[in-house]
Amino acid sequence: MKKNYLKKILAVTMTIAVSAGFAGCGNEGVDTIEAGSALKNEVNEEASIDADSFNIDDVGEITLRVGVCSGDPNQYLKVLDNHTNFLKDRGINLETTEFAAGINTIDAITIDQLDIGNFADYAGINRIGNTLAETDLRAFTMTGINKTSVLYVNPEHIKTAKDLEGAVLISHAGVVVEYDYGKLAETYDLDPDKLEYTNVSSSQEALALATSNSGDAYWAGKQVQPKFEEAGWVPFTSIVDVGAPMYCFLVANNKFLEEHKAEVAKYLAVSEEGFAYITEHLDEFAGWVEADLGLRKDLVISGWQESTHDYGFPQEAYEDLYSVEEWCYKNGNFPTQYDPADFINTDALALYKPDAVTWERK
Repeated sequence: MKKNYLKKILAVTMTIAVSAGFAGCGNEGVDTIEAGSALKNEVNEEASIDADSFNIDDVGEITLRVGVCSGDPNQYLKVLDNHTNFLKDRGINLETTEFAAGINTIDAITIDQLDIGNFADYAGINRIGNTLAETDLRAFTMTGINKTSVLYVNPEHIKTAKDLEGAVLISHAGVVVEYDYGKLAETYDLDPDKLEYTNVSSSQEALALATSNSGDAYWAGKQVQPKFEEAGWVPFTSIVDVGAPMYCFLVANNKFLEEHKAEVAKYLAVSEEGFAYITEHLDEFAGWVEADLGLRKDLVISGWQESTHDYGFPQEAYEDLYSVEEWCYKNGNFPTQYDPADFINTDALALYKPDAVTWERK
């Protein structure tokens, strides 16, 4: 986002009442994590701040601890900052730690090792549903929608949908892949009792099973799809085809969002500036990612071009969470039904970008 445009957005009067991620990842951690709050500046008096008076230049230097997954936007921001000081020059010290899945960042938030994490809709809904009595988690912005995951299958064993019954389906426990398989069963009228799963902790482990002929199907993200093709596996269906596009969110504890609303708003604003810089310098940036993270440059470029890179919380994001919660409750994932609206806090987003908060409780 250009600075002039950013200033115009920050001057917009807030007219909206404020009421509302990536699963599989890889590679080793970027930085180590330490317990305790990492914000260096004093907690501001937030009550008097609104979209009229908010200005990121009034927010002092901050340190934020953010959990990332391989190839997610916040990890890309860290790569950008390492090469250009983009965030540091704007008063943000970004500390990132990489996890195998977005839901693992939530574990780190609950023990105060992170300030901000991320989750995909299914994983987040399940975590909240199974910790209703004690969770303080709140989704505060949508980061995007993943429509690129594809079910790859071993063509020697899987030729029709019915062949999936009794086959070895490679999965990840507690994350969105479980939901994708559930929607797959509904779409193709498969018997859930005849679906057999083998859980792995990473896409690399899944690939190892594929290459050793020890699995039959796996939901592969864009970055690893070429590896499954090299192993001789072929696409069967996509998450869009089974009605399970994956909505992703940034999350934090509600206490943190209330006490550091301006700091979070600044991070969102500067992040969008960073995303605009990446778009304008994509070829060079993709080279940095390939060198630093080992992700293929061409896939970094195509993946970035196929995605949107701005923050917001539209109605469709809330309705996705609502429908995933209904599905999970009906399928026995947790005992008590709840409204995801109770676990959304878009105050920081509305402080920076009020027009992007358009969701309303059902």
